[in-house]
Amino acid sequence: MKTILIAHNYTENSFAYMSYYLARSIASEGNKVVFISYRPFFNKAFDENVEKGKLIVHSWPTENRPVKFRDAIWFAKLYLKYKPSVIISHFVSVNITIILSKILSLGKVKTFPYYHTLSSQIQQDVSSSFFKKVIKKIRKQLVYKWFANAIICPSDLAKEDLKIHFKNSKGIKIVNPIRDRFKEKEDLNPDFIEISYLGRLEPSKGVIDLVNAFLKYKMGHQGSRIILNIAGSGSQYNEIQELSRDHTDIIFFGALPYNEIDAYLNKSHYAIIPSKFDNLPTVGLEAMMNGTPVLISDNTGLSLELTDGVECFKFNPTIEGMLILFDKIEKNIISHKIMSGNARKTFSEKFGVESYSNAMKKIIDSN
Repeated sequence: MKTILIAHNYTENSFAYMSYYLARSIASEGNKVVFISYRPFFNKAFDENVEKGKLIVHSWPTENRPVKFRDAIWFAKLYLKYKPSVIISHFVSVNITIILSKILSLGKVKTFPYYHTLSSQIQQDVSSSFFKKVIKKIRKQLVYKWFANAIICPSDLAKEDLKIHFKNSKGIKIVNPIRDRFKEKEDLNPDFIEISYLGRLEPSKGVIDLVNAFLKYKMGHQGSRIILNIAGSGSQYNEIQELSRDHTDIIFFGALPYNEIDAYLNKSHYAIIPSKFDNLPTVGLEAMMNGTPVLISDNTGLSLELTDGVECFKFNPTIEGMLILFDKIEKNIISHKIMSGNARKTFSEKFGVESYSNAMKKIIDSN
């Protein structure tokens, strides 16, 4: 029996389902899995019922980000109690979990931190000082070099970003999955072509350029049937809301609850990802899961996994590039139904949780 520790969010209702599923799958094969959940927060540890093995779920000492000394002490005690042989860690939990486990095991534990966010995104979206950014970069570079056996990258672009920014070649590509929640594709209104954006409203996401390009396109194409939907929150919320105001062809929803995402994407003809830099945006997977073709920036890791004209249209994330894209969509709307079927097929073949779980198990067993 192996003991594996996973630090992520223990939930079925978000992108973190990948870790929820993986934990239960590993445990069901006769292993012990210790899961540290950041969100949701659980006041007490509990055991989950699985076949053959054991799954124990903890949360960090408080609901705050686990970055303090007391969080490190708590984790050290947890590590010494269970002595896991493998650590899989996501987001803010990476530093404490992989550094302390390597030290306490005298280097024997195998550690696999995740590389979710591209450095170029952080540089554009995070407004900390230049000095702080340099310190954080050096710290992360040392953590990856000294304490990680391998770094899980959701795309080839992430592997390249890791290599360029951190001089690290330990990246292993495993694409992120999402849970398949698809029921059926809604009938779409043939009088309109609905293009929907869903995600963070931050500079790296290119949403302001998207709105400006859309307004410019509509001015030059009075008979256009395209409607632009925007849903999300972030630092550019007010600016995008103001840009969208008084334009009947732009519908600004603001932040959407997670349980409304599928309906939002399902009723759209296309989901658009205009990112200037992005790794493997989850919304692209959620769109394809719902049978919605993707309009995707060339500057994303997901675009490398898709084929232009099959389940997506790729574009240069500039205003000029989006003007070309809108014209292309209106001229090729007849192919939408075929692209919708292709989107579902691509999702099923590449981005399911079972294939993800199998890939992760191979890494665990081979290291």
